[in-house]
Amino acid sequence: MFIKQIWGVLESDRRLIVLSIFCGLLFTGLGILPPLLVREMLLWLQPGSQPGSFTMLALLAASIYVARGAMRYCYGLASHIAAYNTLHRLTNRVYAHLQTMSPSYLNRRHSGNLVARSIGDVDAIEDFIAHGIPETVLAMVIPTTMSVVLLIINWQLALVALLPLPLLAIVMYILRKRTRNYWGHVRKQFATVSALMSDFLNGIKVIQTFQAYKVTAARLQFQSKDYRDKIVHANKWSLVPAGVVEVFSGAGIVCVICAGSWMVTVGSHTQLQVSIPDLVVFLMYLGQIFLPFLRLATMTDHIQKAAASAARVFELLEAKADIVDAADARVPVDPCYDITFDNVEFSYQEGESVLAGTTFSIAENEIVALVGETGVGKSTACQLLVRFHDVTQGAVRVGGVDVRELPLDYLRRQIAMVPQEMFLFEGSIRENLLIGKEDATEAELLEAIKQADAIEFVESFVDGLDTIVGERGVRLSGGQKQRVGIARALLKDAPILVLDEATSAVDVETEAAIRQAIQRAATGRTVLIVAHRLATIKTASRIVVLDKGKVVEQGTFAELVEKQGVFCRIYQV
Repeated sequence: MFIKQIWGVLESDRRLIVLSIFCGLLFTGLGILPPLLVREMLLWLQPGSQPGSFTMLALLAASIYVARGAMRYCYGLASHIAAYNTLHRLTNRVYAHLQTMSPSYLNRRHSGNLVARSIGDVDAIEDFIAHGIPETVLAMVIPTTMSVVLLIINWQLALVALLPLPLLAIVMYILRKRTRNYWGHVRKQFATVSALMSDFLNGIKVIQTFQAYKVTAARLQFQSKDYRDKIVHANKWSLVPAGVVEVFSGAGIVCVICAGSWMVTVGSHTQLQVSIPDLVVFLMYLGQIFLPFLRLATMTDHIQKAAASAARVFELLEAKADIVDAADARVPVDPCYDITFDNVEFSYQEGESVLAGTTFSIAENEIVALVGETGVGKSTACQLLVRFHDVTQGAVRVGGVDVRELPLDYLRRQIAMVPQEMFLFEGSIRENLLIGKEDATEAELLEAIKQADAIEFVESFVDGLDTIVGERGVRLSGGQKQRVGIARALLKDAPILVLDEATSAVDVETEAAIRQAIQRAATGRTVLIVAHRLATIKTASRIVVLDKGKVVEQGTFAELVEKQGVFCRIYQV
């Protein structure tokens, strides 16, 4: 199964692997010749023999070793190019697959664990392709080829010399099966340590503020110690094959020395005899027969890591996306951009409803604020609109069409979203804006930051739009990040705009600037605003109040104040 999976991901690089193996076989074939040349030289040196040209023999040996060097280079280069191509392809394939997965799937898995699979495990597979495949093939071909040559030279001594090989193969097979499970545990624990380290680095300000150095260090030390113990235990078994090969290699040489010396001295009186040149060749070949097993033994941990990593990577790739296009999904001929929540029910966990029979609508080009206490499902409603999740019952419609009947790519192109926790990528302000529209012109970028009321602070930076924002936008203030996010949403120029608590984490002055940006952004768009602050809520033409997952009130600000109902109770108006 493991080899089949690796062969599958090689794709167009299979030819490079075949070339690598072919060059490896030539390298092996050429390796058979030097001992035969030595044998020929020894035969020439025996009394009574007619010696040939030692110069020609030396030139032939030199040519063989030059050719062997070239073949070794070619088989190594071909396997490494194939490995790095596969590393590139598999890394991008894993990322592309993760892009299709819903937030609910990603939320159940730690980002550090996913990174460990996407980078660490894929790298282990690359290591196997570069070294494991050619070495494994040569480990099978070299002993077989040289064993045939030995049997041709002297089959009796060959049988004695090769006596340890079958037993060695059995021992290696048993050890390989045993170590594979151990490396699976190692890779899993490595992902755990990576995830924990990622968590602590992302939350370093919290750790410093609460002086939680000892607690977090102890947690990391505990997991790291477990990783150390697992990898040490795995290596205890992975390193055994190298020692076993040395023992069996020595056993083969001992057998040849004992049997060969007897056949040279006593065997002349029997049918069991061997010449000194043949005995020398046997000893030279034996070293080469067992050498591939030794290399393979030292690579056992790499092979087992690759097997365990492949299982984890392909488990990830085989996971099915739960938010996909319906078989009959189609783009509307005459699209409209009104929004309807029709008796929507949704729960993250069975039996715990977040939305229960939620019904409201937003007319095209209308601005509606969705309000309510924390946890009533406001952000969930926004996520259902863009199909981060699917409703349990009921329907969310855009332009009268159930969002589940629209192509996912089309639906999300129609919606620009500004979340509460604005995420900016490492890079410049320009690069973050271009996510909204990758082919935007300089004029479009400037217009977007003007509308988002971000032009003043962007121009105050020495590098302007090329200012680096840092990881997650740490070099910008909360208000600056929000306005860059709004500019990015405006640049997308989608007919539907969703603002999920876009002003919750900023001061009053910044909120006023963002509010003005929202009002400019809302022109000609259907807008859904989730907000707590009254000043932001007042920008909406209509307010929908959620309570316990249901719509309990809706109307203008003045109408809701006059009712003195849930809205007034929440905001103490």
